[in-house]
Amino acid sequence: MQAIVVSASGSRTHLRTLNPLARGALTALALAGLGTLAGAGGALAQAAQPGQGAYEFAAPPSAQANRVYGLNRQTGEMNVCQFERPEGSAVGITHCFAQGEGAGPQKAGSYALAPTRYEGETGIFRVNRDTGEMSICYVRETARPQGGTDSSLVCTPAAR
Repeated sequence: MQAIVVSASGSRTHLRTLNPLARGALTALALAGLGTLAGAGGALAQAAQPGQGAYEFAAPPSAQANRVYGLNRQTGEMNVCQFERPEGSAVGITHCFAQGEGAGPQKAGSYALAPTRYEGETGIFRVNRDTGEMSICYVRETARPQGGTDSSLVCTPAAR
């Protein structure tokens, strides 16, 4: 039997060092033939295959971005979440950002996510495989008049 190795950002984790639940999940993924887990490598995520579901997820290449982007493959609707641990809390939370301009459903198509190779990039490209159009989606910080900031997921208009 061949060993399964998970590699992200140059660090390697051998299957035998993972807890039993993680080992089982990775083994199931490998046996199901779902392909390579794409991280910050910049490769276009693979096309939807039967049994893969309607959503695709990818992280931007920045090592400082603690975010995962989600995409509805049919509608192009985007979401993004990140891990946060409130001060004084022993357990973290999943914080998902509100959708802003351009992040909602688009015209029906075959959408995918494509991270760049630019290591400082915290956004991700949404591509429409049917039309060749692309837009970049990212978290925009907007200053409030009374102080503080509001953060929302926005996407540029689609272009070719």
